[in-house]
Amino acid sequence: MLLKPDSFETYMSSKFKWIYKKADIAAYTEVLHKLGIPFCLSEVFVKKQLIDEQTIECFLETPLRELNSPFNLKGMKIAVERIRLALKRGERICIYGDYDVDGVTSVSLMYLFLTEIGANADYYIPNRLEEGYGLNREAMDEIASRGTKLIITVDCGINAVNEVAYASSLGMDVIITDHHQPAEIMPEAALCIINPLQPGDEYEFKELAGVGVAFKLVMGLRYYLREQGCFDKAAPNIKKYLDLVTLGTVADVVPIVGENRIFVRHGLELLSQKSTRPGVSELKKITGLDGSRVGTSQVGFALAPRINAVGRMGSSDKGLRLLITDNRDEARYLARELDQENKYRQSIEKEIISESYQMIEDEGLNEKYKGLVLYSESWHQGVIGIVASRVVEKFHKPTIIITAENGVGKGSARSIPAFHLYEGLKKVESLLITFGGHKYAAGLKVQMNNISELREKFNEAVDTLLSENDYIPELVIDAFLEPDNVSKELLDWLDRMQPFGAGNREPVFCMRNLRKAQPFSYVGKEKTHLKIYLEKNGRVFDCIGYNMKDFEGMLLFSDSFDIVFTPVLNGWYGGKYIQLNLKDIRPADEDI
Repeated sequence: MLLKPDSFETYMSSKFKWIYKKADIAAYTEVLHKLGIPFCLSEVFVKKQLIDEQTIECFLETPLRELNSPFNLKGMKIAVERIRLALKRGERICIYGDYDVDGVTSVSLMYLFLTEIGANADYYIPNRLEEGYGLNREAMDEIASRGTKLIITVDCGINAVNEVAYASSLGMDVIITDHHQPAEIMPEAALCIINPLQPGDEYEFKELAGVGVAFKLVMGLRYYLREQGCFDKAAPNIKKYLDLVTLGTVADVVPIVGENRIFVRHGLELLSQKSTRPGVSELKKITGLDGSRVGTSQVGFALAPRINAVGRMGSSDKGLRLLITDNRDEARYLARELDQENKYRQSIEKEIISESYQMIEDEGLNEKYKGLVLYSESWHQGVIGIVASRVVEKFHKPTIIITAENGVGKGSARSIPAFHLYEGLKKVESLLITFGGHKYAAGLKVQMNNISELREKFNEAVDTLLSENDYIPELVIDAFLEPDNVSKELLDWLDRMQPFGAGNREPVFCMRNLRKAQPFSYVGKEKTHLKIYLEKNGRVFDCIGYNMKDFEGMLLFSDSFDIVFTPVLNGWYGGKYIQLNLKDIRPADEDI
């Protein structure tokens, strides 16, 4: 049956449930036409709620003037006044951060700006394996022993009630900047809290990453010091820090909308320049990005993982030093070190993923359970979150990966769209020592002797809340294209709609009833990527499908196909051509 885009909402392929909901574009055709938007993209703009001239132009241009005033954040005025006092007195300021990319970039940003304006600043990032996440009493003792009078937390601290009280008892003021969800009881001993999610905060944008909140403090402090006449010359240009904001924002997978989109759009321009901060420049060389345009994919899959690798394996010091150094030789050395650390992390990760898959197969867990719980004392706790994500990608089931930490099971959990992980864990909380998280990701601790029961009870919780259709991954189609629609003009408009990411998903298209133009093949080091040429209406398309080895049988016995794809410009310089990156492919004559 040939599918008509005005008459269906869902249909199945071998792996995905394709979802398409036709948008009513009639009311918006005039404004879209006025702005020159191709008709084939009309549905994409309407589905993104880009339906009036001002909103569309702001979305496409992302001007910095659209950033909200930092003083709309609760606690900002108190924070900048206290930092001003510390500057005047020459007090030591310690920036305390998290060990992931969001935390490391937050510390780097705050440290670089404070030292630029003459502050007596240092930093502290806890060791992931020895200290764990957030503030701890031993760290407070260490920081106090340095003569510190002011601690500024970045990307952490919102729930550190006891630790902040202890820091205060040691004679240190604490300014908390964070973006995580506050608990019912917050650190009352803090001098002030800057977090758009805290009760009573009316800030216009609630989706900032930790580094975004830190940048807001930098914005507020710069403005306040300028108004106080504290700069002998012009106030520092803080736009140069948007590369750091972009690294942390993309790595933390917050929605690339609103202020985050503005940060990332301008930050990617900085990251793409030949002249960048030494550490970023050397990291680009190591990853083969030197001279290339850097997008969210390059940040998420090349730059950020290397900065993150050392934090996952223990200490984040090298990642931080890479971002703050102005010494080219040191930057080159650190970039190489991070690359080696990342390779080591990847090897450990690959081994644990393989063991996880083998465990699922040997024990028949995929057939027995709706929610998967896997455990081994030998697994490295720094990568179990990544492993959980890979298991979810392969089996599309809520998953908990558990390893041992000081005689206690420590777990990372990941989920699928239909299952709210935090709510699911609440149904088994009697078995847990502690847990926390949100819809898609969570962490937990459990007694070793409760792991078997947790596997059974977690399965019951998942089974109770989900139907069979929920275990089939969805692929959302934004619009249908014909061969003539796939043009350089379309690619130019898609480029203007970047940066893509969470909340601003790259548009996904469907084309129906294409035929094989020649036999397909598999390419790449391990021959797992599908290379196929498909034809429709006399137009031949070069298509690539990454990790589509499982499709070989279907492709052998079919000649015409429906495809879901994103178009990209491939090749070099004058030899560039349009390629279709396949998301999925199915026989065109397959029934709904």
